[in-house]
Amino acid sequence: MKAPSYLVFLLPALLLCSCGNFEKKWEASVAEYRAGQVSSPEGPWIGTWTTTTNGHTGDLRAIVSESKKKPGELDFHYHATWGKFFSGGYEVGFPAKKSGSRTLVDGEKSLGAFGTFGHKATITRSSFDATYSSKKGDLGTFEMDRP
Repeated sequence: MKAPSYLVFLLPALLLCSCGNFEKKWEASVAEYRAGQVSSPEGPWIGTWTTTTNGHTGDLRAIVSESKKKPGELDFHYHATWGKFFSGGYEVGFPAKKSGSRTLVDGEKSLGAFGTFGHKATITRSSFDATYSSKKGDLGTFEMDRP
């Protein structure tokens, strides 16, 4: 069955709206961080992701904020690239706890058709290092610093 022609225009429009929303949040987050209005672990992060099981890699940005819905959790708004032409984002919340000057994050989230995503991170004032896994067998890392 052939997809209706309006879907050819609708899907890119939805993806661009999503990216545009992230870009606005990103610019505001970077400005707040540079003005000293944000303290670790919150604010903008930039780096790369690598899936160690297959060698795939790409650029990664994240905006971290304290959860307004669940005390003790952090919200992560990620935006990643795949190859030269694909990018997208998603938002997840995970439990977090302070340990000295570090914040430790450990949680799982169902991403529907993409499976369950596990995330363990150590965040300091200047670095965000995480491992991730999926029930589908993917294993990888996030390595980010401040912009």
